[in-house]
Amino acid sequence: MIMVRLVACVLGAALLAGPALAEEVPAAATQTCELHVWPGNDLRSIYSGWFHGGIVDGAVQGRDGYKPLPSRPLTAERQLERLRGLPVAQLLGLNDYAVVLHEKPLDSRTLRTTAGRLAPDTGACYAELAVDDVFFQEDIIDGRFLKALFRFRKFDGDTVPSRSFGAYVQRRLTLFPPKTPETDPQAGFDELVTQFGEAVTEFGQSLTKPPKTSRKRK
Repeated sequence: MIMVRLVACVLGAALLAGPALAEEVPAAATQTCELHVWPGNDLRSIYSGWFHGGIVDGAVQGRDGYKPLPSRPLTAERQLERLRGLPVAQLLGLNDYAVVLHEKPLDSRTLRTTAGRLAPDTGACYAELAVDDVFFQEDIIDGRFLKALFRFRKFDGDTVPSRSFGAYVQRRLTLFPPKTPETDPQAGFDELVTQFGEAVTEFGQSLTKPPKTSRKRK
C-alpha cells in the first residue's frame, strides 16, 4: 500500500512538472533563410569577324561560314553539377542561407518580366540567383570567351525585392572548342565547366563589393 502511494506521488509530481518545464525551455523560433538557384539553358554562341559574324547561335546551329561546336557542351545538368560544388550562398554574402537548387532552367523572358519571386511559396527570408544566358563568344581579335549573364534578387519579407543586381561575366577560353574534329573534346568541356564556376565566383565578388563613396572636393 505504501509503495502504491509512493508511485502515485511520483507520477503526480511528473505531471505537474511537465508544463512548467515546457514553459522554461520554449521551442526556438528559428527562421530558415533560403537561396534559390536556377541554372541556365544550353550554351549559345556568337562570332565577330571580318567576313561574317553577328548571327546569334550561328556556330551552335552549324550555319554556313561558322565553325560548328560540339553538341550541347554546357548543359543545365553540367551547370548544376558545378553549382553543387560551390559555396554559392557564401560567394553571394549570404552565409546563413540554405541553398535550394532547381533542375529546370527558366527562360530569359520569365527572368526579365517576373516582378515577384521566381519561387512564390517561400518564407520571408528569401533570395534568388538565376543564370540567364550562357554564350560562347569568339572574336577574331580578342579571342574566345565564356560569357554568362546572372540575375540576383533578395527579398526581405516583401513582395518586391529589396535588392536587384544583374551582370555579365566574361571568362577566357583556350581549350574550347576543339581545334579539329579528331581532337578529344573532353578537355574543352571541362574548361567550360571550370570557367562557369569561376564566373559564378566573379559575379559574387561584384555583388558583395562595397559601394563606391563619392569624394567631395575640398
